[in-house]
Amino acid sequence: MQRRAAAAYFVLFMVISAGAYAYLGMAEQPQIDVPGETYAVDDELTVGDQTYTVDSISNGSGSLTWGTSDARYTATLANNSTVSWQAVSWEDQRIDSTTLENGTTVEFDGSDHQVLTNVSADPPTMRLVNTTNRSMVSTVERGGTVTLAVDGQPYLDATLTDVTAQDATLRWGSDYLVTIPNETGVDPTTASLIQQQNVTRILGMDTDVRGTLGTNPDGSQFVEFENGTQVLLSEYLPDPEVETLEEGGTLQYQGNETTIGNITTAEVPLEWRGPKTFTRSLSEGSSVELNNETYFVHFPSDSTVKILENTTENYEAYQSDQNKIDKYNERKAGLWAVVIISLLAGLILLATAYLPVRD
Repeated sequence: MQRRAAAAYFVLFMVISAGAYAYLGMAEQPQIDVPGETYAVDDELTVGDQTYTVDSISNGSGSLTWGTSDARYTATLANNSTVSWQAVSWEDQRIDSTTLENGTTVEFDGSDHQVLTNVSADPPTMRLVNTTNRSMVSTVERGGTVTLAVDGQPYLDATLTDVTAQDATLRWGSDYLVTIPNETGVDPTTASLIQQQNVTRILGMDTDVRGTLGTNPDGSQFVEFENGTQVLLSEYLPDPEVETLEEGGTLQYQGNETTIGNITTAEVPLEWRGPKTFTRSLSEGSSVELNNETYFVHFPSDSTVKILENTTENYEAYQSDQNKIDKYNERKAGLWAVVIISLLAGLILLATAYLPVRD
């Protein structure tokens, strides 16, 4: 009798659990339905005189981009700081270079290698293929540095700056020290870029001298030629290059023609104008300011977005649909609880009823 009653209750709990589960399957989740145009990635929208492009959409977030061709950029050269020869340039700047034709044989890493350029790579590369074992290949990307020799002439820490199908160009130079006059009561109007000579490189690339410096008893250093001649280092080295910067003048900086601003004892300000891209992040249910106007964001799917006027009507319609979704999720969680509790209750009741009875 006890077991028959337990079985009946078990069936009842299973019916309750199955009914709740079936209702879960039939219930449709409400959706947010607000009026407005839908945009996908790469679509454009215009607000006033500004055009925006949908740049990305993913998991309830995304971004817009827009650009201008006349953005203001600034940079500073601090006093006593160093700047790379690749960052600044001017007419007749003292930069050395050599061009290696495609197929040229060079000495690299102690053995002969063939130069092969690859313009289809990104960035373009210069490949150095060992002539004895062609499976040994070293690759230098544009902007990278390499040390090699051509016909006995060494090139130390040269930068690969240009790659074409016909040849590769290596350049090398020295850093510059930013120097600003600091006279009491005098507002500086000029500054200097003074070449910092790389003695190690200069000696290493001069095949007529030995690669190390000697020191005289008085502490002065000298360079010794292969024929035994000794010359003071100060006499051996060429005069360092000096470029003068003046307020209102121009300087090529990182590929941009910049205007030199008001020089102080601390720094040299640079300014230039050019194109720039801006990004504005989007997130579900948030507001976003576009061209000084506020808009409301909704993602109907993982690949679309709506950007609506941030009016009271749109916000209330969105919030009403969101409340419906919240209530649906609460009821869904409650039904899952019914399913699980009913199933567990039925199993426990049935298992308890069939426990052995002690006489």
